[in-house]
Amino acid sequence: MEILPVKYIYTNFTLSSGGIFITLKFLVNFLRFMPHSFALSFGRFVGRLLRIILWKITDRCEARCVQSLGVGVTISRDIIRGSFMNLGMSAAEFIRLPKVISRIDEIVDFDQGSINVLRSALSRGRGAILMTQHMANWEYAAARVIHEGFPLHAIYTPQRDKAVESIIMSTRQNVSRMAMIDSNSGLREIFKVLKEGEVLVVMQDLDARKDGVESEFLGLPAMTHEGIVKLYRKLQCPVIHAIYWRDMNTHSFHHLRFPGIFSDMKDLNGQPFGEDIAGSIRLINSHIERIIKERPQQWLWLLDRWQYTLGKKI
Repeated sequence: MEILPVKYIYTNFTLSSGGIFITLKFLVNFLRFMPHSFALSFGRFVGRLLRIILWKITDRCEARCVQSLGVGVTISRDIIRGSFMNLGMSAAEFIRLPKVISRIDEIVDFDQGSINVLRSALSRGRGAILMTQHMANWEYAAARVIHEGFPLHAIYTPQRDKAVESIIMSTRQNVSRMAMIDSNSGLREIFKVLKEGEVLVVMQDLDARKDGVESEFLGLPAMTHEGIVKLYRKLQCPVIHAIYWRDMNTHSFHHLRFPGIFSDMKDLNGQPFGEDIAGSIRLINSHIERIIKERPQQWLWLLDRWQYTLGKKI
């Protein structure tokens, strides 16, 4: 799980490790001192500014949006602008998490039905996988689940800059109390978490590159991670699709829902989840696609979702 797409910032300009750390520390202290509404406005401004600075990447995001959603250039431009602003707000909110963690239940609406879905999954004694995507503010969604007494273990990819990573990891581990598992070396820990009946979080909308399975995503071929399906086949651990979104009327309010136990569904060919890897992957992608299409401005279009299959074709 990544809160800042640091690798994209490096594409256009580079700061020293010390410079990045000092700059981020200043921003952290500044935003934690300011009112929450000001921090969100500041985040929207930074998002708009980042969209201009990363203009080459912005152009590619807009082209991807046009081709994958089948919308016009004007609509695509509005969607990408909204995505950058959502990213800025999410970053500001993440920085302010220590200030709001005590009232996270007032900021993120997590209904009792969804809580019961997670409890039901865990009652099977095989742990559970929360399958999710880079929508709205995924960090606040995770903090809300933890607030209800469900410890989370999240798979993450280490940041390139260790100074940046130290700030992010400190907030996750010391504030939201989320345990982190390195995607490069955590397979044994992943099995341990599920066998002990706990919850594993997997961001399922990343480009899997050569390690994945090619499957359609928003109408275009994309490499998709198959780890969720393989873990289910081996451990029979229930999979839940975590859906969350930002309330666009208030911006500072969020909604979190677990519609049901995803792995109890059949794939698009009528086979039980996990029986056919390709069919299960397509089922996963179809559900994430639906969430993105409902609120495309809240998805992180900065992700190179089709990088391995299409490269610079879009």
